[in-house]
Amino acid sequence: MFTSYADADDTALAAALREIPPSGFLLPDAPDDAPALAIDAFRPRQRIDGFGASLTQASAALISRLPIATRHAVMTDLFSVRRGIGISMLRQPIGPSDHVTRPYRFTRRRADPRLGSLDFSPEARMILPCLKAAQSIRASGDPSVTPLAIIVSPWSAPAWMKTNRSVLGKRPLTRLTGYLRPRMYGAYAEYLARFIAHYRDAGLHVFGVTPTNEPDYPQSRWPSMAMTPAQQARFIADFLAPRLRAHGLGDVRILCWDHNYSTDHYPDGRFVRELYSWPRALRAVAGSAWHYYGGASRTMGDIHRIWPDKGIWVTEASGGEWGPRNWDAALVQTSARVIAMLNNWAQSVVLWNIALDERGGPDYYYLRNDHRHSQNRGLLTIDRRTRTVTRNADYYILAHCSRFVQPGSVVLGHRLEHAAGLHAAAFRTTDGSIAAVVTNEHESPTPLRIGTTAIQLPPRSLTTLTGLQTAIRTP
Repeated sequence: MFTSYADADDTALAAALREIPPSGFLLPDAPDDAPALAIDAFRPRQRIDGFGASLTQASAALISRLPIATRHAVMTDLFSVRRGIGISMLRQPIGPSDHVTRPYRFTRRRADPRLGSLDFSPEARMILPCLKAAQSIRASGDPSVTPLAIIVSPWSAPAWMKTNRSVLGKRPLTRLTGYLRPRMYGAYAEYLARFIAHYRDAGLHVFGVTPTNEPDYPQSRWPSMAMTPAQQARFIADFLAPRLRAHGLGDVRILCWDHNYSTDHYPDGRFVRELYSWPRALRAVAGSAWHYYGGASRTMGDIHRIWPDKGIWVTEASGGEWGPRNWDAALVQTSARVIAMLNNWAQSVVLWNIALDERGGPDYYYLRNDHRHSQNRGLLTIDRRTRTVTRNADYYILAHCSRFVQPGSVVLGHRLEHAAGLHAAAFRTTDGSIAAVVTNEHESPTPLRIGTTAIQLPPRSLTTLTGLQTAIRTP
């Protein structure tokens, strides 16, 4: 049993993925009406493709400035399967996101439909070294480990490809919204394909691509781009899928949407429902990508019930002081949301920035347009002056899954009984063993029956239980 919970002052974690011996959590018995977790080892659900976050340009800049020994220790801690938490998936922005040290671009400012000026040197200089190091650390010493899977997502097409001629989603003064110009669909598809090829040439495994980040949130604060379901369906079916095949990249999964469970214009997954009504687009996509900032995770379950052959991936879920605050609230509330994602057919859980500084930066666009820092929180906080590295609650939420559940594991069916305030997900891992992740919201220790075993969960805790196959009498 491995558990995490905050200290009494809610200023840090008193237990941080602490391993507790059986004598510390096994109970001789529990009341008949005690909460019970029944795991159905014969009802496999979705395959897990990865757990991770994003090595944004901001994160890469902070990590690269650490002393060499500290940098290697941090990267090992994040990506090593044997000596760290085994991050297995990254979502990488194509070009600048909202978390950058400064703006950059891959093409010249004026129109260049043939992409003759295309230059990925900013990516190669600022981000690829960290990605290659992550891939190398993950693969180190074990040929059986799956490669680091990467989903790539653009925040915006180059300005000259858009109707408002800006990388921003809306012009600050006119509020003119930027869509991809129909005449540029082919150029944009080629732009994305060449970026993916650049990653492949660097020895990286590109698992999937989304057409744009958050297509229903174009705004004037940072790079963004609007897309309707019809626009995205046509772009995917007629341009992106054929262009990937032409580059020999037909194995890269196209994931539509890449936005919240629910937005103002597309409540409860309506964007995906409308896109899936286009037969050629439905055939071209592997499935849908989701963020957790609005709506409920059951929307993904609703989509799965209608289209069970289409995958579901959570690609962004940030921590921040605008939401559950660090330590107790973040650990309990956010872990419950992660468990809900897994129980609603998510094949991945990818949080946002791997590292930010003590002010939520680097955050060029926030400072320029909001005149304040982002309030976002990375898995790690790296103090820019002292270079001190703090592992936040978000890091441990991810670690409780990523360390124990590697790609190729499957989520198992289960039911919780008499268990208000408890949340659980169960897995058959790649070595054939059974594990469960459980959040306990209660302020007091809570007994839990699992098959023939009774355990006690610490109050306000996140716990990973391993080796459960004996308790539930699996063959």
